Amino acid sequence: MIKDIAIILVVVAVAAALFHPRLVRDWKWRATVTPLASIIGSGFLVLGPILDYSYGYLAPAVMASLCTAAYLFGAAIRRNIAQLEQQAWETGSLESRLEVLASWVLAFAYVISVAYYLNLFGAFSVSMFDTGQAGNGRTVTSGVLIFLLIIGWTRGFSALESLEQVSVSIKLAIICGLLVGLAWFFAEKSAAHDLVLNPPPLGLWEGFVLALGLIITVQGFETSRYLADEYDAQTRISTMRRAQWISAGIYVLYIGLLSFLFPPGVLELRETAIID
Repeated sequence: MIKDIAIILVVVAVAAALFHPRLVRDWKWRATVTPLASIIGSGFLVLGPILDYSYGYLAPAVMASLCTAAYLFGAAIRRNIAQLEQQAWETGSLESRLEVLASWVLAFAYVISVAYYLNLFGAFSVSMFDTGQAGNGRTVTSGVLIFLLIIGWTRGFSALESLEQVSVSIKLAIICGLLVGLAWFFAEKSAAHDLVLNPPPLGLWEGFVLALGLIITVQGFETSRYLADEYDAQTRISTMRRAQWISAGIYVLYIGLLSFLFPPGVLELRETAIID
């Protein structure tokens, strides 16, 4: 009972802080929200069972490695932002053509990424109800896609950014409650000497290949690169860095707590394993 009250109080307190008018109007926080929303998506919930199932007690080290790799990628993009601020590329130059090509490739990749994460959202949303129909999740996914399309088409980026800020604030509040619950459970298991050390079932090569695929769960920081019409270069650089530090702290703590709580086979590889 006390644990439930503590979790609720944390969620309410974090939500109140994130919805405080001063923070809502803070343009640096608004610039942080866009990359942060992309980094911590629906894949956050899927990542826990995947790492625990695939890497066992090594999962926290793998998570830290993923965050480190993402931060290095982010550093390269931050340098790119600074360079573009100092010297624009000439139209028709090799750099300009590569930029256009990269933008199209990234746009295609985002179509796949957004569809995948919204599909996870649909799966989670219908899992709360015993409908017995997998197609209901896809219906939710399609509905959200159409809604975002209409808002973006009719109201523009500012409206999407406002929706994003609301959703990120709610998400961060819930995540803080989740972390408090996991920490409480971890402390109880530790006091009872009941923590588990699951051996990593994957070999070195299989684990490495899987980790390369899991990079997608910690990417999204590159969205700051394309906010030049809204924010100056220094703001985009600093807020991208902030978003990566916040997300890395959340991810490492989440996996660090989760990986020692459940014996093998409890967290199965399903989209909604973390809440089933």
